[in-house]
Amino acid sequence: MYLKGLSISMILVIISLLSCSNLSAQTSVRSWTLKECIQYAMDNNIQIKRQELQSLIADKNYKQSRFELLPNMNVGFEHIYSSGRSLNQELYQWENRNQQQGSMGVRSEVTVFNGLQNLNSIKQQKYNLKSALEDLEKAKNDISIYIATAYLQILLDQELLNVAKNQLEVTMVQVDKTETLVKVGNVSKGTLLEIKAQAASEKLNIIQRNNQLRISKLTLVQLLDLENPEEFSIVIPKNLSIENQPAVVLTDSVFNYAVINMPEVKSAEYMLQSQKKALAITRGRRSPELYLSGLYYSRYNENAINPLDPDPLNPSINYSLDNQLKDNQYKQITLGLSIPIFNKLRIHRDISIAKVNMLDAQYNLKQSKQNLYKNIQQAYSDAVSALEKYYSSYDAVKSMQEAFDYTSEKFDVGLSSSIDYSIAKNNLSKTQSDLLQAKYEYLLRLKILDFYHGEEITF
Repeated sequence: MYLKGLSISMILVIISLLSCSNLSAQTSVRSWTLKECIQYAMDNNIQIKRQELQSLIADKNYKQSRFELLPNMNVGFEHIYSSGRSLNQELYQWENRNQQQGSMGVRSEVTVFNGLQNLNSIKQQKYNLKSALEDLEKAKNDISIYIATAYLQILLDQELLNVAKNQLEVTMVQVDKTETLVKVGNVSKGTLLEIKAQAASEKLNIIQRNNQLRISKLTLVQLLDLENPEEFSIVIPKNLSIENQPAVVLTDSVFNYAVINMPEVKSAEYMLQSQKKALAITRGRRSPELYLSGLYYSRYNENAINPLDPDPLNPSINYSLDNQLKDNQYKQITLGLSIPIFNKLRIHRDISIAKVNMLDAQYNLKQSKQNLYKNIQQAYSDAVSALEKYYSSYDAVKSMQEAFDYTSEKFDVGLSSSIDYSIAKNNLSKTQSDLLQAKYEYLLRLKILDFYHGEEITF
């Protein structure tokens, strides 16, 4: 009814607008390569941003430790208003009067020697900075592996979805054949219903596979901190077959490279050096401290008497503020020595704690190397197992495909039941899924081993 009132030109305009809208929605979807995903995470991941802030704090602490070698300097000024009985510093007698007075000065102090605490502190903060930078690299490595894992999971789920769709297409062809056979009376209607039930089950499987693919995309989108998973897709890499990949080999060079270059080990090494310097700093507190200080001071008073006045009790010469500050100058240079004698055993306790912290850092370094070695071994073992499972599943797929084809031919001529057909088809689907899972498990573990050998994660 409403369309009758619209002109042809109006309808064409509406169709054009709808087409543009659909085209815009399609072109808004961006396909991401694995390299782009990893680089985006390096630039935007919150965990990495927070670790960068920790590195910035460590850098500030390191710079401040170097400034600690410089002398400090403080300028002071005070102005006092008083009333009542007070000491007249000019005449050195007590008076009951109101007066205003003040003082100003500058003081500087530098540590000449304190058991090398400042120098060891600089070295400690430098190691802390290096450790923080390695922790940043560790965070980047972790997010790279997480993204690669999520990326491969999407590829796996996409292939599993394609397998499910192909299985449904085959079943729908069989449904059409069975309907024809039912019409001519060669098979019973119950057989058709069983085949349609198989098709319905495979449609449900497609829905489940599609949901799993959506969840996998959501996982990667959340790792990238993107907003809309519906507008996200990935680039399907080429040459992802097992045959195009190098053979998995675990050599000592992999671990030797990793133990030298992996940031988790380097961070633990730097923290051990930091704790050694912390122990040296604590021991330095037993040493005498030699310091040098300088002081410049002057004062003024509204009731001050000019020393040049011939009659101080009846002053007749004005005593200006500038002259007071000049006449009342006080300068002092101090070379001091502080020797710790007894401090309630605090230094002894702190040294013991520093030794414990250093021992803990040694264990942490050892544990980091052990964990790295275990991770490499586990990745190698998983890769070998996945490769064996792949070749086994590959042979199983060939056998199941032949068995399914044979059962399908028998079913077409009525020599096999629909149950046998469904069993053969489900067995084929399962072995195809096992093959794909083994394939992507092997690819992931292989890339992790390459990563431990210093290679970039890419496909």
